[in-house]
Amino acid sequence: MGLIDRASGASLWRGYDYYTGKKVLLCKRIDDHVYAGKVSGNGADYDVEINLEKPYSSKCNCPHANGRRIVCKHMVAMYFTAFPKEAERFYEEAVCAMEEEEERQERLEKALEKCITKMGKAKLQDALWQLLVDGPEWQYERFLRDYVPEYWE
Repeated sequence: MGLIDRASGASLWRGYDYYTGKKVLLCKRIDDHVYAGKVSGNGADYDVEINLEKPYSSKCNCPHANGRRIVCKHMVAMYFTAFPKEAERFYEEAVCAMEEEEERQERLEKALEKCITKMGKAKLQDALWQLLVDGPEWQYERFLRDYVPEYWE
């Protein structure tokens, strides 16, 4: 498992933003598997070292990663700077996945709409009741707030 595989989704996207925003001030190859440099962060510049062979030995002195075995956005930005084709691949795959998810959601909504329009009043009422009773409390309260205003008076 590589460095990018160990980063959270948030760190990946923020690291990509740092990469495209040219926040990596210095990136140099130390040996076959290690890159080091500086990345401009929020109010400070951070020392970053990424180890491609042993990703959990990578280091950054930012508050999020300092002394911890995690992959932060500064490490991701450094990686994408060292390997710009990987940044392109990451972005293309992410856009493709988002488009596929949007299409899936559209198909789901159409199927749901078709199902609801075929249901009779009694079945719809029963389904709504079950959703409200079995669902999260916020959903139940929101329904009361939106459709039963006298409940709050």
